[in-house]
Amino acid sequence: MPVTTKRANLVLELFDAYYKRVYCFTRKSLAPGAAEDIAQEVFTRLLTVNALEEKTITSSYLIKIADNLIKRRYNKTQRKNQYIDSQRGEAIRDLRNLRNDSPQWSGEEITNALASLPTHERDAVRLVICEGLSYEEASASLGVPVSTVNNWKYRGVNKLKEIAAAKEMKQSA
Repeated sequence: MPVTTKRANLVLELFDAYYKRVYCFTRKSLAPGAAEDIAQEVFTRLLTVNALEEKTITSSYLIKIADNLIKRRYNKTQRKNQYIDSQRGEAIRDLRNLRNDSPQWSGEEITNALASLPTHERDAVRLVICEGLSYEEASASLGVPVSTVNNWKYRGVNKLKEIAAAKEMKQSA
């Protein structure tokens, strides 16, 4: 028999004899799917063990392999989570640095800015942006086509941007 076939048969015998024990061990620490993955990985790793045919493999040896795989998986997950947390922290810092520190508009200023818009544009902005209606819902509410609501909202938003820019220019002068 070739060495690879002999090795595969040996691993298959060990699998039949010890899979349930290894799985039960991994199941104490992991969800069923992950425990099964680790238990199968243990026997896959046996295929790469040097001089496997000459060694006596016990359940404790296999459980130690499983334990190491569980630890490695845990450490990898921890490193990934730390990286994600650090990236989240950097993103929050970047956003805070980009945030405009100019004073926010008061309710009265917003009301005055909206009041300066023509009625149809003000209604479109209020329904779509302030109240969060879809264009279809705003269209039904105003009794006009969706494209008209889109145009009115677009024009209204641009006029509000112009008002905001003028306010900023006035404050910085």
